[in-house]
Amino acid sequence: MHTQNGVSRKLAFLAVMGSLLFSLSTLATAESDAVRAIYLSAANVPTNLANIHTYADPPKGFNPLAATDEELATYGFPPRPDKKADPDHYALWERAMTAAKIRWHGDLKPAPSSGHGMMIPAGSSHAQPVEQAQAQPQSGPKQWSNISGSGVVLDNGVKKWNNKTSFNDIWTEISVPVAQLPFDNTTGCTAPDYFSLSLAGIDGEVIGGPPFFLPQENAGVLSAVDCANLAVYYAYVGWENTWSTAFPVNPGDIFYTELHAFGGCNNGSAFVEDLTTLTYNSYTIDNPCSLPQIGRFANWIVWRPCCDGPGPYGAWPLANTIGISFEGATAKNGNGKLFYAGSQAASTEILTMTDDAGDQPIEIVNQGSTGFQGLHSLFLQTTGCAFAGGCTP
Repeated sequence: MHTQNGVSRKLAFLAVMGSLLFSLSTLATAESDAVRAIYLSAANVPTNLANIHTYADPPKGFNPLAATDEELATYGFPPRPDKKADPDHYALWERAMTAAKIRWHGDLKPAPSSGHGMMIPAGSSHAQPVEQAQAQPQSGPKQWSNISGSGVVLDNGVKKWNNKTSFNDIWTEISVPVAQLPFDNTTGCTAPDYFSLSLAGIDGEVIGGPPFFLPQENAGVLSAVDCANLAVYYAYVGWENTWSTAFPVNPGDIFYTELHAFGGCNNGSAFVEDLTTLTYNSYTIDNPCSLPQIGRFANWIVWRPCCDGPGPYGAWPLANTIGISFEGATAKNGNGKLFYAGSQAASTEILTMTDDAGDQPIEIVNQGSTGFQGLHSLFLQTTGCAFAGGCTP
């Protein structure tokens, strides 16, 4: 009898604990859903562009480090990472939140329709990633050449948005480069402007024929130089075939961006900050339901806009930036699982940007594989005719 009572008490205890754990799990999910709803609803402050909104200014003395999750969402700051589960992200987040002192309120400037937006080449489709006839290694990441993007793309294979397995968060620090024309330019100025956009994004992929990289939700640094070798640098936010510049940044600055995806027709949220000048803001960009977010791809890319430029396939020439670093480059899915830019999985794609003819690389990525630097860091270099000599149109 004593043994039976002991077993009964133990079973009752386990049942109570199971019920408690289930209740706590349900509560945590409910709180997460509530915070998610705030991020979506609180971005109701219009900007000068109809398709982009921002968040209300935080009150004077607001401290993101001490704020609740609901307060962070209300004012558009990235969610607080779990300090124990993800100390690397927490360290980057803490640094960015400490430096977020000057909220920028200037007008956004859209990409001119006559110049720098993208027009997808006829016959291209984003229904599936492009199938390329390129030799692949026996193991490890795939290697793709294309005319507009260089960097790393992670592919989780989902076909539609999944709250648990879709990528919903991506972040990185980016070094702002010096933009210039190719050294010893022998071909002359082939376009009024040369571009290099260094970005983090969700759902960007290589498509089309010839293959080119097409971003979706993305944000980062735009570096551009004109034929007189005069350069400009801006924080920017973008969605597929549109991008809009925000506050100016400077060569040598360190830039932080973190993007969130909420799936389907919901707008993504992009936080952009110059850690050197302490300038920041958060934006949402209207997401067309014709191209819903699915959270399949996470990407860190150096990109030249395509496809209404002077080249045969419409790519704008690449600015000579010498080198660009991505640090802390990590993505996360709805389960909280972390994915790194140094991934060596067979589903990872390493992109190399080529000239318009596809016969020489003009931007290459150096990817590690182990240790903190190997997992979190990328270094991209301008090479080929974009570095010296100049590329013909």
